[in-house]
Amino acid sequence: MKRIDRTRRKLLVGIGGFAGISAVSPTFLLAACNSETPAGSDNLAATPHGVEKGPFDVNLRLRAQPDTVPILPGTPSEVWRYKADLTKGSPGTLTPLGESYPGPLIRLRQGQRVRIQLENRLPEDTTVHWHGLHVPPDVDGQPRLPIKPGDDMTVAFDVRDRAGLYWYHPHPHGPDGGRVGFQSYAGLAGPLVIEDDIERALGLPDGEQELILILQDRSFAGDNELTYLDGMGSMMTRMQGFLGDRILVNGRPPETRDVGTRAYRLRILNGSNARIYKLAWSDGEPVTVIGTDGGLLAKPQRLPYVTLAPAQRVDVWVDLSQAEVGQQLSLVSEQYRGGMMGDMGDMGDMGGMGGMMGRSALPAGAQLDLLGLRITQRVRDGRSLPLNLDSELATPSVTAATPIRRFELGMRMMRGFSINGRQFEGATVADDEIVALGDTEIWEFVNDTMMPHPMHVHGLQFAVIGRQSFSDRRGWSGLDAGLVDAGLHDTVLVLPGERVRVALTFNDFKGLYVYHCHNMEHEDNGMMRYYRVRA
Repeated sequence: MKRIDRTRRKLLVGIGGFAGISAVSPTFLLAACNSETPAGSDNLAATPHGVEKGPFDVNLRLRAQPDTVPILPGTPSEVWRYKADLTKGSPGTLTPLGESYPGPLIRLRQGQRVRIQLENRLPEDTTVHWHGLHVPPDVDGQPRLPIKPGDDMTVAFDVRDRAGLYWYHPHPHGPDGGRVGFQSYAGLAGPLVIEDDIERALGLPDGEQELILILQDRSFAGDNELTYLDGMGSMMTRMQGFLGDRILVNGRPPETRDVGTRAYRLRILNGSNARIYKLAWSDGEPVTVIGTDGGLLAKPQRLPYVTLAPAQRVDVWVDLSQAEVGQQLSLVSEQYRGGMMGDMGDMGDMGGMGGMMGRSALPAGAQLDLLGLRITQRVRDGRSLPLNLDSELATPSVTAATPIRRFELGMRMMRGFSINGRQFEGATVADDEIVALGDTEIWEFVNDTMMPHPMHVHGLQFAVIGRQSFSDRRGWSGLDAGLVDAGLHDTVLVLPGERVRVALTFNDFKGLYVYHCHNMEHEDNGMMRYYRVRA
């Protein structure tokens, strides 16, 4: 790797807990490390976490390391990123997403046995969380199982999940607070696709007709330097969640792609720290949704727009067979009212106060261009949208006797966020956070704060079975008609003044998992807890 001039090229890092806590560490500059392999890199566990015996269908090495990559025109930017090598498996298992920082697309098949050597070449602890996958607790990449700098960890698991778009990202949490927000922001994230026989039989668009899109927002300063929690604005940023000044798609500014007159499948991941997108077509046509976090819906849904919260995924079908050559269509994020996170954009008259309060040039709810599709050739495809996608889709079954577990989402002024009045306490589990293996429960998330909370539960997929507003939206509006609650999910958006019920079944694995808000600054500042699955 090219050596970096440390006097000029630095990645701006915010560290510490919620602004106002006496133990908060100051913001500091951390330069990317030399890419040479540090001592101890052969410290590979003899027995992998998870599945203990092979043979394995796929063997990977996944390395987290500092690097420099082109993001904006001009000087490359310092990032942290994943790089991977395939030592066993089909050539299509790994596919790069371009020259920028997102990790490669990992493509697996249901039923495969997978072994991955995780290598930490960062200057701090990290983990790799397989977001959305149903895997044993010691494979889940939880905060309690960090990989030290220079160390390796081997994990292995059976691919049990339905076909769908999942992803992988870090999940470290130290004594001074979480590092999920920073490490993900620095570039540590990548997509993972699972395939199965049911999906393959549908003949959905693939190859050049399958577009993987990772939506993120970033801020830059100086010579294309990524900036994060900087100065006095970091207090408000920790409270509302980070909102960048520029939108990136797969680690680069939005672009226009040349396409033909045929059907396309857009597989979209919201990899942003806190931003919610309101996905729509520029011509006003409805958005056709065929899949969510946990894979295909039973039937396609047509919506005026799609609300996509941090960590959520959506599969969109678009048919361009009737388009004319030369025509152009854009995927956009439409305007909506973003409460306090959006109102920050109205502080321009306050001079420097806007920056001090964490104001972004792109507040929540700003109109955004995400992807252009330019029709350049006429081709015959013959694919049509299936009327039925997965008739075997099964969701947890609930009755009037199914127990309901309530989670109050709260905020502690100047101290961060809480769940049922509690904040993150490592692997500590309260009595009301213990569930029984094999049981089905209803979890009710109640949001009486000023901000939305995308709630994520590790280790399983759940069904959204109810939404109810109990108070005003605290200035948030224009998102309700785009909520996709059908199908299976691992992350659900709970808007201010709303209670949402999900049905979960705790199958196969006992042990510790975490649940948390996936606004990364919220989880880093207390809004995360462990739950235990007991036999």
